[in-house]
Amino acid sequence: MKHHLILLFFFLVGFGEMEAQYTNNFWVFGDSVGINWTNSSNPSFFTTQLKGRGTSVSLSDSTGVLIYSGTGQKPNIIYRTKTFNKFHLEITNSDSINGEGWYHEMLLIPHPGNDSLVYLISIGVTTWHGLFYTLINYKANNDSGIVIQKNVQLQNVPAFDGLTAVRHGNGRDWWVLFKKWDGSGQTANNNTYKYLINVNGISLYSNQSIGSLFSSGGGQCVFNNTNDKLVHINWRGLISFFNFDRCSGQLSQPIIIDSERPGSPYPYFISCAFSPDDTKLYVISVSPNNLPGENDTLFQYDLTASNISASRQTIFVYPTYETGLGNMKLAPDNKIYITATDEIAGIPYPDSLFTTINNNLSVINYPDSLGAACDFQPFSFNLGAGRTYFGLPNNPDYELGAWVGSPCDTLRLGLSPNPSPEERGAWMQAWFNHEWNMIHVNASKLKGKSGVLRLFDVGERGCTRGKWR
Repeated sequence: MKHHLILLFFFLVGFGEMEAQYTNNFWVFGDSVGINWTNSSNPSFFTTQLKGRGTSVSLSDSTGVLIYSGTGQKPNIIYRTKTFNKFHLEITNSDSINGEGWYHEMLLIPHPGNDSLVYLISIGVTTWHGLFYTLINYKANNDSGIVIQKNVQLQNVPAFDGLTAVRHGNGRDWWVLFKKWDGSGQTANNNTYKYLINVNGISLYSNQSIGSLFSSGGGQCVFNNTNDKLVHINWRGLISFFNFDRCSGQLSQPIIIDSERPGSPYPYFISCAFSPDDTKLYVISVSPNNLPGENDTLFQYDLTASNISASRQTIFVYPTYETGLGNMKLAPDNKIYITATDEIAGIPYPDSLFTTINNNLSVINYPDSLGAACDFQPFSFNLGAGRTYFGLPNNPDYELGAWVGSPCDTLRLGLSPNPSPEERGAWMQAWFNHEWNMIHVNASKLKGKSGVLRLFDVGERGCTRGKWR
């Protein structure tokens, strides 16, 4: 009997290849709500320790949630950020992390140089002005976690409630963006602070003045699904777009869809979401005073229209002013989900109070479709034992990889500005032994849509090799 040797080669070239593989498939928000979207056609639920009215964030891999955080509200309207580990226990030394009970004030960003570390980034809108980070080793103490540094201030200006992040074009580092406001709404500006997170830590990359002047501290900033455009909405009616370069971090070509209104009544745009194909933008307008006749509204904008502002359609007006709409987010099943607070019930809810409003999410089933064809269904997604307030996860796209073929897709040494798949080292190899009737497969750096396949027959007939693209 002849013996055959099967050789498996692993080429780990470049530091970024050793990073953990994080996923977008787990959401944590509201009062103990956890959703597992791994089977997007049949999502399942799990229970968390979070009881938060506003911002929530979580970091997960294929096994589940690794760490999550949110800002809760006590009856006397004192806010406290709590951070939990995978066992749903508070992480050691995670008390007193800055948080104000806003809606887009926190992020969890994995450290590009150490897959045990994560940054909890937070902004101060009205109390702790500026940008802060807390460094957590979530794997310490047998995955129980520990806070290493807490509330380290990076910037001291009042921040617009629109903290957001996107992975750098190199596929390893991260851009963190926030907009400045004056803390009172009296002085307009158009400043965007951009921080770079890389293997060396967090640093201010640039402060760019671009786009329309604005003066509101509330709203949201969201990247589209191709992560090359950023939309900024605010309470006073601004809707503006920018192109974004994941290599340079530069914003460019601002487009104003709607400007801030010079005076009240303001539309109070609080949240927005892109359709999966990036042709539609959905925006929530809320009633700030919770009075009859001030009902919350869902709008749709057609981003392919010659006049985007004029393309606006009213998708739904909520029938009662007691419904306080909060956030919307595109889920892994390509539907958009919207949360709401039962404002008559009060915040926080009594433990036993479950209503149609607080026990369900509303759903846009076909968000790529125009007008009524998007099939909006209010309060149609039941949360089981969980309840909602205003917040949904403010998570970035953890599954976004390198911008393949871009000038910054050059983490590995010796690459040309536009490296080929072979030069980037993107490949798949398979060894087939016809006597054993077995194929051994190995792959590395399959980030793009092309690669190299090498086939080796180690039997008596020799070795063959092929390539595909």
